[in-house]
Amino acid sequence: MDWGSTAVLVGVLSPLVGAPLTAITLYLRAIREHQTTAAAEVMHRIENLERSIRDLSRAIAEIERDYTTREEWLRESMHARQQLERLAEAMAKVQAELEDGRGLAAELARATGAIVGMTGKLVGERAMNNERGTMSDER
Repeated sequence: MDWGSTAVLVGVLSPLVGAPLTAITLYLRAIREHQTTAAAEVMHRIENLERSIRDLSRAIAEIERDYTTREEWLRESMHARQQLERLAEAMAKVQAELEDGRGLAAELARATGAIVGMTGKLVGERAMNNERGTMSDER
């Protein structure tokens, strides 16, 4: 078989192969688009389901809270009262520490002032000693 007859054979067979390949390609594209749409729809349904579950959980918690027994309510209120008392104690401790800190800050400020005063005196004495030394050098 020479090149000419091979070319004729391919020319005759190409429409027979091209048409089914085109149909297969279009069919696969349609399947892909359908799967994409189906996946998006499933995700939307899952989100709606999760939202409904959260709403249901919230509603159940509210119903449980509304229908608690008197003993449970008393126990919860006593627990809350104990927590508030602990918080009040902690706040009193913090306030006392802050007041102590103010006294400490005042002492620190006085000490710093004394150090600054002593430094000023030392600088003044040194300057006077330097002046005396330069005066005696000039004589």
